[in-house]
Amino acid sequence: MTGMDTEVDYGDADKYVNDESIEMAWAIKAGERSEIHMNLIMRCDTRVLRLNKHQDIILPAFRKSFPDLDVEEVTASLLKDGGAKETWREYCEQFKDIVEDYSMGTLMRCHAAKPYSPDNTVVVPRIIFLAVEMARNVEGVNERNKAAYTEAYKTAAASQQ
Repeated sequence: MTGMDTEVDYGDADKYVNDESIEMAWAIKAGERSEIHMNLIMRCDTRVLRLNKHQDIILPAFRKSFPDLDVEEVTASLLKDGGAKETWREYCEQFKDIVEDYSMGTLMRCHAAKPYSPDNTVVVPRIIFLAVEMARNVEGVNERNKAAYTEAYKTAAASQQ
């Protein structure tokens, strides 16, 4: 090893700073993934779309933990308020050895009838995104809302050009 001046003290949080380049890279990647997701759900029968090879494990576990959750609209308060945060954490942790990058921050649409946008997006662990969007697909929510979010997506894309 080299001298003491190159050793990192992992115990002192004051020695760490946010790296804007890493945050920007994450934001770009998250935006790209949301674009891919919108393209997928606009162009295929979402009722048969499989978002992950472990869907047969993820979806039943989701509905066991959240049997009454209406996936039409999943807000930040539904994810955090009234003890929900702990229930979600327990749900997520059961996939830490099964789903790659299960806890990676991922953009998720709050309302299924709308495309990704700043006011319709929340950052969640990847496993929550997968569970909610799998439920939206299998339960027909995305298919039922396809016309609404496709039109809104096309309108938003046209206004950005």
